[in-house]
Amino acid sequence: MRRCLARLLVLLACLAGGAAWGCSFVTSGNALGSVSSFVVRSGPVRTGTAVTELRCNGVVLALGNGNPVLSASISGATTGLTLKNGTDSIPYSVTAASGTPYSTGQLVVSANGANLVSLLGSNGARVPFNITTGLSANVAAGIYTDTLTVLWTYANICEGVIGLGDICVGVPASGTNVPSTLQITLTVTNDCAINAPDIQFGSAPLLSAFPVVSQNMGFLCTKGMVYTVGLSAGGSPLAGRRQMSSGTNRLQYDIFKPDSTVWGLTAGARANAVGIPDGTTNQLMPYTARIYTDQPLPAAGIYTDSITVDVGF
Repeated sequence: MRRCLARLLVLLACLAGGAAWGCSFVTSGNALGSVSSFVVRSGPVRTGTAVTELRCNGVVLALGNGNPVLSASISGATTGLTLKNGTDSIPYSVTAASGTPYSTGQLVVSANGANLVSLLGSNGARVPFNITTGLSANVAAGIYTDTLTVLWTYANICEGVIGLGDICVGVPASGTNVPSTLQITLTVTNDCAINAPDIQFGSAPLLSAFPVVSQNMGFLCTKGMVYTVGLSAGGSPLAGRRQMSSGTNRLQYDIFKPDSTVWGLTAGARANAVGIPDGTTNQLMPYTARIYTDQPLPAAGIYTDSITVDVGF
C-alpha cells in the first residue's frame, strides 16, 4: 500500500507542475503613443513595432504518436487599414520586420518536428508587425484603435513530461485557428496654431490723437476642440490697466473684446471660440485696442509691451 501511495504522489506532482506551465499568447509594443492632431495631418508619420507570439513556459516535448506542428496566418484585411474613433479614422499600414507588406491569409509561421520543439522551448513563435500611419487625416482628439488578428494552428505538443504509452503528463497543447488579437492604439491630442499680429498705434503728439486699432487674432485648432482665449496683463499692469513702457515712463492702454470689456486671462475675461473649429479653417477673433486718454501725457519715447496669448481647452 505504501509503494502505491508513493507512485500516486509522484503522478499528482507531475500533473500539478504541468498545469502551471501552459502556452499563452503574448502581445507587446502595440501603442503608437500620443501625437498632436497637426502631426496626424501633416507629418511626420508615426511608426512603431508590435509583436504577437505563442510562448510556452515549461519544457516542450513532442508526443510520440504524432509530429508536432505549428502554423500562423494573417486574418482579415491587410490593406485599407484605419485606426478609428467614432466617425473619424487615420490610415495606417503594416509590414513584416523586413518591410514586406503582409497579405490576407499569409502563412507567417510554419514549423514542425525538432525545429518547433526548439522554437517553443526558447523564445516562442513570434509574428512581428511594423506599423506606419498615413498623412492628411483631419481628425478630432481621442484614442484611435484597430485590431489585428493572427490565427494559430498547432498539434501534438506536450508541455511537461511524456509518460508511458506516450501519455502527456502535463498540458497537451493543440488548437485550430486559435485567434491572437493585437490592438493598435494611437492617442491624438488637441492643438492650436495662433496668429497674433502686433498692435501698432503709430505716433502722435497727444493721447487723443492715437487711433483705435481694430484687428483680428487667428486660431487654427483641432477639429471639434472647445477652447477659450485669454490675454495676459502684460509686463507692467497697474490698477487693472495694461501699460506700455519706455524706460521708467508708462503709457496706459488696453485690449477689448467685441462687447467692449477688457480681454483678460481670468475666466470671466476670456473670449470664447468663434464656433466649433473644423481643423482646417483659421478662426478669427476680432478685438480693439486703444490708449487711455484720461492719463497724464507721458514723456516722448517709444513705448512697448508684450502680451501672452493663452489658449485653454
